[in-house]
Amino acid sequence: MRKIMAVVSTAVALSASTLVAAPTAQAAEVNLRSFAWSVEKDGKIHVLYEHWDRNSLPSDVTVRVRAKGGNAVLATLGLNDAGRCTTASACEEQQFWTDPVQLPALGVYTVDLVVRAGTAGELVDRDNGEVNYGLAPKLIATADRQSVSYDHRVVTVNGTLFAQDPNTREIKPFAGAGVYTWFKSPDFRTVTVDKTGRFSAPFEFSGYETSASIDVSFQGNDATFPVAVRKQPLKLAVDTPARTVTAPYGSDVPARGKVTRTADDGTEKPAGGVGVMVDGGHITSTNADGTFSGAFPATRSGATRLELGQEPWFEKWASPYDFQVRTAATSTFSAVEAAVDKYRKVTFSGKLGVTSGSYPAGTTGRVSIDHSSDGQNWSSTGQFTATYGAAFKQTAPLKGSTGSYWRLRHLGATGVESRVYKLGRQYTEIRSDDVTPEGVRKGTKLTAKGTLRQKSGSTWKAYAGQKVRVYFKPATRGAVWKELGSATTLTNGTFSKQFTAQQDGTWQMRYVDTVKTHYASSGREDYVDIR
Repeated sequence: MRKIMAVVSTAVALSASTLVAAPTAQAAEVNLRSFAWSVEKDGKIHVLYEHWDRNSLPSDVTVRVRAKGGNAVLATLGLNDAGRCTTASACEEQQFWTDPVQLPALGVYTVDLVVRAGTAGELVDRDNGEVNYGLAPKLIATADRQSVSYDHRVVTVNGTLFAQDPNTREIKPFAGAGVYTWFKSPDFRTVTVDKTGRFSAPFEFSGYETSASIDVSFQGNDATFPVAVRKQPLKLAVDTPARTVTAPYGSDVPARGKVTRTADDGTEKPAGGVGVMVDGGHITSTNADGTFSGAFPATRSGATRLELGQEPWFEKWASPYDFQVRTAATSTFSAVEAAVDKYRKVTFSGKLGVTSGSYPAGTTGRVSIDHSSDGQNWSSTGQFTATYGAAFKQTAPLKGSTGSYWRLRHLGATGVESRVYKLGRQYTEIRSDDVTPEGVRKGTKLTAKGTLRQKSGSTWKAYAGQKVRVYFKPATRGAVWKELGSATTLTNGTFSKQFTAQQDGTWQMRYVDTVKTHYASSGREDYVDIR
């Protein structure tokens, strides 16, 4: 494992060109191509350094050892026999040992490599390698399961790691050591040993594995745990459709039923999250209780199949449900009404049915609300689902205008449309609205005034004889609008109304008492401060 780590360090190291002299006495941090790791020799732990940098000599290098996550240097070591190299290139790929390192406790420490320590050109490569400070480590590991399934998806490996103290020769927990684990090769991760020498690593399976194993390793101590992936059989029960279905062409026929699985204990239990398909097209997935409710389009007559999708935790196939579909172009709209209200909301109501034949209960159709400015070129403003035989009421996403064309269109059946409706009202607006004077004292008079206009073609004209309401909302938390009074517009469209100033708040004039030929309108919100 030491050699594996060494190779990884080499792969990610940067080139020697990154070595630059620090401009001041403060050390520059760099990534060296050289690397270091720990080895055991004669019952002691040493740091082994491998030289790869061409603009420094081994004799320039000092090894510092720190606790992981700490800054205090616990040991400073030189390289033995470093003087044998007079040029950097002559030492490339050569290894150098340090004297034995003595550290306060067993564990894994980090190594810094320092070039030209103590000089203005000092360079530091922090966390260049690791020191596993312990002798003859002993790894013991067990897995809590030998197989996984839909019911049990996690295997947890528990273990202990002990080692001999290089100083006292006592057997102690190898706290802080990193135990390597493999799962779904080539990925691996490190599990840190706690202060008692224990570690625990859970591995969650996806169900897509055909065979798998979990491997645990530390310095030649290895353990492998094969894991079998058990697939549970499924059972499909269909409530609807019947074995023979007659449905309008383009309608959406309901499909309902339940899917169960044979659990690990041999009992039958619900299977949630299983895809349901009709003729290869996904229509829905099962709920947590195993039930499903979806629909499929009746676009052809003939043999049709309802079956389950391939899911990771279950056997590949469950018995499908085969049935016959008969379609006919019989869909139609009836009792359709369309209107636009004073707030420009366009609403359709009516029923979707058939001219002849029958359909299963719950059969639906997708309906588009279409709009056109000229009655010739149409675009969809939105869609909704209508149940055959049931009344519907839907609001169009698009607001009404002074006059445009609207219709309903069946999306699944060509040519099934409602009649065309021309809907529209005249626009109105409140202009020059104001509450005066500003900053009055409590108890004095305020005047709410403005002008109401209506649009005729492209021209705005005064709108006389109309009631305009005046609303007020106090400047207090939770306050709501309240109508204080109203005024009638004069022949020039103007209106005014006097009120007694009582408190700070916001005023607004609204024209809401419209006839069916006009839209409502509101003025601006005007805040008045009462002194």
